[in-house]
Amino acid sequence: MGADSEQTRRTILRAARDVIAECGYAAATFAQIATRAGVSRPTLHYYFGTREQVYETLLGELHAQITSCIAEAQEQPQPRRQLVAFTSAVQRMCAEDPAAMRFLVAARVEQRRGPHRSAAAQRVVSAIHDFYDALAEAAHRSGELAPDADPRGVADMLASLFWGMGFHAGFVAEDGTASIVARQLLQLFDDGLLTLPIGAPVDA
Repeated sequence: MGADSEQTRRTILRAARDVIAECGYAAATFAQIATRAGVSRPTLHYYFGTREQVYETLLGELHAQITSCIAEAQEQPQPRRQLVAFTSAVQRMCAEDPAAMRFLVAARVEQRRGPHRSAAAQRVVSAIHDFYDALAEAAHRSGELAPDADPRGVADMLASLFWGMGFHAGFVAEDGTASIVARQLLQLFDDGLLTLPIGAPVDA
């Protein structure tokens, strides 16, 4: 009974994650989640009292996945190697659990423009941006960044790449192409993307 109960709970959460990724949190309903999970509404309510409870549970699991990737990256001694390790860890996460990135991007969009603001979603977003902020500052101190680089600008660029890659991996890429793009990005880092001097600004 215990194993069956946990399996039903996992099925509901997977269904909810898919529905929210497709529709957004605001438009996702218990009826849609129950239908996708193949369970009755009473069964769904037995496991989760509210839609927000489902969402917060999913965000908690996602936060654990992301912080695990960050912790793995931070074991590396140099900022550039941390960047490569984090990108590789997220790439593996996507390969093992493709729906995770779709849900992550959907939660980010919801947090930015949706009517519902979630502290749990903000923790996930902040973990990613804080990692890039710390990495860029460390790279600037160690000389791994070009001397005239702006660490905050670099962190914002890396975060933008992350969310763009996440959207591509979650909603655009066909099987295998997201890994190809990630490998190409890592090659650009290895070729000195972040250490090239910044050229003169282009006149408007």
